[in-house]
Amino acid sequence: MDIILKLEDICKSFPGVKALDHMQIELARGEMHAVCGENGAGKSTLMKVITGVYKADSGNMYLNGEKVTIREPNDAYAKGIAIIFQETSLFKDLTVLENIFMGHEPVKKVFGVIPNIDYRAMKEKAQQIFEFLGIDKEISFDAKVDDLGVAAKQMVEIAKALTYDANILIFDEPTAALTSKDVRALFQTIARLKESGISMMYISHRMEEIFEIADRVTVIRDGSFVRTAAIGEVTEKELIAWMVGREMNEMYPKAEVEIGKPILEVKNLCKDGLLRNISFEVRQGEIFGVAGLAGAGRTEMAECLSGLMQRDSGDVEFYGSPLNVKAYREAVDAGFVYISEDRKKYGLSVPMTIKENLTMSILYKISKNGFIDFKEEENIVDDYMQKLRVKAPNREFVVENLSGGNQQKVLVAKALCAKPRLLILDEPTRGVDVGAKSEIHRIISNLAKEGLSIIMISSDMPELLGMSDRLMVIKAGTKVGELTREEFSQEKVLEMAL
Repeated sequence: MDIILKLEDICKSFPGVKALDHMQIELARGEMHAVCGENGAGKSTLMKVITGVYKADSGNMYLNGEKVTIREPNDAYAKGIAIIFQETSLFKDLTVLENIFMGHEPVKKVFGVIPNIDYRAMKEKAQQIFEFLGIDKEISFDAKVDDLGVAAKQMVEIAKALTYDANILIFDEPTAALTSKDVRALFQTIARLKESGISMMYISHRMEEIFEIADRVTVIRDGSFVRTAAIGEVTEKELIAWMVGREMNEMYPKAEVEIGKPILEVKNLCKDGLLRNISFEVRQGEIFGVAGLAGAGRTEMAECLSGLMQRDSGDVEFYGSPLNVKAYREAVDAGFVYISEDRKKYGLSVPMTIKENLTMSILYKISKNGFIDFKEEENIVDDYMQKLRVKAPNREFVVENLSGGNQQKVLVAKALCAKPRLLILDEPTRGVDVGAKSEIHRIISNLAKEGLSIIMISSDMPELLGMSDRLMVIKAGTKVGELTREEFSQEKVLEMAL
């Protein structure tokens, strides 16, 4: 096997956290090498060490058999290593052509003296790359990046990497925000890159993707190397067990709960252009699932119910009384709490600490004469961190340094601090690994067992079928059906949604 990149004994620590502990990995020429592990296992930290975003505390890196030191991202680019992040790092107000050559524009001399950007050379090289990627008919050089969709932006990132003549590409959760059609297009691009001899590392929580496109897989747990295996020599069950350090027999730990009387009744909920006459009820201690394709109106329904968006018509009764909230604060005061699918934009202030995030919405409740009762605040935070098993050194730990799964737990804890009577969870396990998923499902099940009513919106079909007591399907803003647990099947739900 022709090894193009090798890392050995890589260590990297942050205050209170050892992110990488004598980590090792090898990448062969022309190989697609998947890197798996739970959130917080050290995958992204390892990739950032490879690409010069972080400097390792110790350990060695070899490129084509020679020991190298990569001090910053420009060093990585110069050595042919590039990374495609889940969230693109493009300049949205610049054109596609300007973005892909940003910082390394070809120049020519005017009158033999003054250097000037050589736009002709830029377009010629960009054309070659776009034709190779098969996007020359789809993306214009003159288009502003801000006008592109997520998939197109990702292709621009790949094109940008290839302008550096990269022969090692790293994909960090590239399909998290893509449609299934866009995922297929990306995989076709990856196949072209592989055929041309480019080596790739691929981080993903989606097991089906790893088994479809990878040649080998390396598993990381708690910052340490677990093992590397050829993809044909490992099963999904074994891979998950290596990742979490235990057998995952209970991915959906649904507790048996005695369902009570209806506590929420929605009749003919309408929002112009988004929702039409949606009616349903949610009962005490019930997990009420909401299914539908992207854009079906699931999130808009939740926002109308919780005061983030005003409904045009329809009646909502909560515990027998009309619920006519004009703002989210009113919904929270009524015991109606919504957890958004975008935790960083609408749920958490990631530069702040766990403590600050958990209690920011209840400070008025734990203050006396204008002064916060810090002892009560600390007790509340410690209690929820323990209940939800938030993995962090202490309550003062900054949220952006937590794994995705632990960020999601902090978001749930923040919601629970408000003492809700009904909780709406919008994509509760999006972007978290299998171990964290199981933990979050356990939390959801326990909350229902304690009598909390839950509306769970999810694009993850096994999650909905595994955790819901009843299931409503929405299509194009309209309720198209409802199923009891005894009637559940993936085929039925998809048939209704499509």
